[in-house]
Amino acid sequence: MSTPRAAATFEQRGIRPPSKEAVTVGESDLKFIHLRNGEDTSLLQYVRNGGIAFPHIMVPEALQLRGAATTSRSGDALAGGVSILRKQAEATQEPRQLQDEANGSSKVVKGSEPESAVATAVSHALWLWNAKHHAPEFLYQTRTQVLLTTESWLPASIAQRVFGHVSGTASAARTDAEEVEHAEDQRSMLTMTEGPITCIAWHPHRSLVAIAHRATDAVFLYDLAHDTWCSNVLQNAYMQGITSLAWQPNCGYTLAVGCTAGVCLWSMLPGSHSQQPADSQQVPSLGAAQFSAWMTLMSFPLLGSSHKYPASLSHSDKSTLHRSDASVSALAFSSSGQWLVTGHQTHGHLTVWDVALGSATPIRRSGNSSRSATLHVGISPNGRYVVSTHASGQLRLWETENWTSRVWSDLRVNASQIVWSPDSRSLFFAVAGSADIFALALYRPPPSLEAEIALVTSFEPHDTAPSDGGSNSTERIRVGAAIKSLALDPKGQRLVVSFEDDSASAMADISLLAVYLVSAEALFRAGASSSALMPLGYIRGPGWGEQLRVDTTDSALPESSTKKKRARLGLPIPSWLGFAPNFESGALLSVAWANGKVSFVPMLFNAGAFTK
Repeated sequence: MSTPRAAATFEQRGIRPPSKEAVTVGESDLKFIHLRNGEDTSLLQYVRNGGIAFPHIMVPEALQLRGAATTSRSGDALAGGVSILRKQAEATQEPRQLQDEANGSSKVVKGSEPESAVATAVSHALWLWNAKHHAPEFLYQTRTQVLLTTESWLPASIAQRVFGHVSGTASAARTDAEEVEHAEDQRSMLTMTEGPITCIAWHPHRSLVAIAHRATDAVFLYDLAHDTWCSNVLQNAYMQGITSLAWQPNCGYTLAVGCTAGVCLWSMLPGSHSQQPADSQQVPSLGAAQFSAWMTLMSFPLLGSSHKYPASLSHSDKSTLHRSDASVSALAFSSSGQWLVTGHQTHGHLTVWDVALGSATPIRRSGNSSRSATLHVGISPNGRYVVSTHASGQLRLWETENWTSRVWSDLRVNASQIVWSPDSRSLFFAVAGSADIFALALYRPPPSLEAEIALVTSFEPHDTAPSDGGSNSTERIRVGAAIKSLALDPKGQRLVVSFEDDSASAMADISLLAVYLVSAEALFRAGASSSALMPLGYIRGPGWGEQLRVDTTDSALPESSTKKKRARLGLPIPSWLGFAPNFESGALLSVAWANGKVSFVPMLFNAGAFTK
């Protein structure tokens, strides 16, 4: 790892954050516009310079979805997932039918003629073939029967330790109930701290965003061009524990959802009443009209008999899907949309999917335990490289021609979100618990893996006064903490940084976002004095707004619950950030906040502009 280049900090450049009463609406002329009220004159200047003020999207914490709306077109959305399991069941039944037919024909021969050596050999071969393919099912049924018998005279906890988790037993039911309770508690805690939004995905060719809702494990679609929510909601019994979203490029409306069961691949078809584009060659917009949608479950390894996944969606069904080798933690499409790469929660191997064929190819390199679980997967814009980070602290770079890799294991801690530069020659990343930003630079064209990691800059926490004074002239803001996530715009000009919420940052204002100017070419200049990152400014999101007041005179409500509903400490923190893939005037940043709002911050600039 090379030594860092000298870089000015936010404090050295005199860049101060906005006050806590302000909201950032956008960037113009390398300056961010912060508004404290609707009468602020800065808004007029921003609009005169061609700025656009986007409205916020509001996503509530709790939603009550109707059954008819959860499966698109009266259950068509569920049919795709069920068909996969049905095919698996039919595949296991075919050998039984062949065996029955073979046994039947051998009986006829045995009754009419003496048994020959050939018939005996065929019978033995069929028996061995049948035993090989049905041994796992037989062992699973045997283990279930033994555990049911053992539980009648042995404590369930001891029996489960000996025989493991077996569905249909009392110990398994108790474990499932505990997992459901733990999952609900964890989800409630994340909703209180991170907000109701798990992740967001921009459509590669349209102003359409997919938003994963944490409490319901549903995906909502918002059409930014028409400023409206799509009427259909994507939800399925298999789609539990959503971790990631990605639209398939060059394929109309196809959305991949990474979750506990694997990948739920949604295909959507606009209805006849959808918004029709002016160009007849373009795909119609989904708009607010009803559209058809169906889901195909892609799971590798295939779902075994030990995973009793539900076959239909029910609001009263509280069963939790168990994590398996198929559980997805991260996913990414290639730029062509031909293949999909998934990382997993229980091991460090990657799976490469041919989306059209539905075939999976595992790439086994980074460990079999959850300690090597994949944290992030990123594909370079040219599709020639794949980078993955793992819970073991490894960062692995793959070339996609022969699928060879190079690994860096000296990072000591986990690397966070990876962002590729548009030219696919470099990427930026941060590590857990650190304020440092690193860059990986590729010095030769693909498929070469000759690369070097360098420390580019470090965000130094400091105390400063707000830029606009605020309501309190003596106000001081503590800025900076460990870096949580990064986002790089598609033109490679703006890098946005969010900060981690931990005990070390208890006094820091982690609701702020820091923005850097980017010059990736500086990574390849020998002896260059300029840094690849230069501080630009801060972004502050919307506040909590008007809080829900709970009637404390109601004796039926416990005191602790009323305090929880009324107390909101600090400002909402960002839970997800990313850029729109297409924005002609510069870059359009989208941020999901803990209060359920999604804000859009346009950054107006000319490509190639960089101030030293």
